[in-house]
Amino acid sequence: MTALSDTVDLIDARHESVVSAFDLSSATIEMLAGEALEALGIDGDDADLAAADVPSMRLALDVVVWRWLEARAALGYDFSADGGSYQRSQLFKQAADMRKKAEDRAAAAGLSAYEWPAVVYEKPVNNLLTDEWQDAGLFQW
Repeated sequence: MTALSDTVDLIDARHESVVSAFDLSSATIEMLAGEALEALGIDGDDADLAAADVPSMRLALDVVVWRWLEARAALGYDFSADGGSYQRSQLFKQAADMRKKAEDRAAAAGLSAYEWPAVVYEKPVNNLLTDEWQDAGLFQW
């Protein structure tokens, strides 16, 4: 057994509904497993997936699988035919929501691959340079 095969087994068990509904090939499952291993900095050729890495791997797999599903669902389109309305975009919205939740859980658990950088936004400050407004100083919009 290797870390890659252990991770493939985790995908099969944890995301069985996605694997069966989308008929994922073994190559696709291995690709997803490889992405999760890479995100955690684990070599897929290692002897076994360490027991201590399993909780982090579950979180990473959630993110990777939902990203894959979201990308695939993005190709769906809504249409109407024969009096019916087919909203394929619902799958995309649901996958995007699940991906966001998985990324938030992974970031909250401290997985650095899924942390978002803090963004500091500073409002522009304008100097009023006309003589008439010289005493007004600075203002923000």
